Amino acid sequence: MAATKTARKTAGGNGHTPEEHLRGALEELGKARDRAGDDIRGGIDSAIQRTREAMKEAGAEAQEQVSDWRRTLDKASDDARRELGILAVRAQSSPEALRAMSAEIRKRKAQITPSK
Repeated sequence: MAATKTARKTAGGNGHTPEEHLRGALEELGKARDRAGDDIRGGIDSAIQRTREAMKEAGAEAQEQVSDWRRTLDKASDDARRELGILAVRAQSSPEALRAMSAEIRKRKAQITPSK
């Protein structure tokens, strides 16, 4: 099964992804570190490092979950795949996500439809 890009959910109503919020937090911590005294810099540096590690771990866990889902789908029947696809469409909450899914469906249909 080919890898596909998926739209990330936004956190809150401001249109930013959780990753964007974490990157913003890291930037703010960096600015605070630059302004802080020596005694506070160590704590800020530690917070920055822990945040970076958490981002890395969250990304790895998400990739593992996607891999698990792909393995499960590879073993599923056509009826089960169809039902999961319908549920995935219904779960979308943005027109952008539906457009991305629509484009992927058209692409896949062209791949599996015999040429005349």
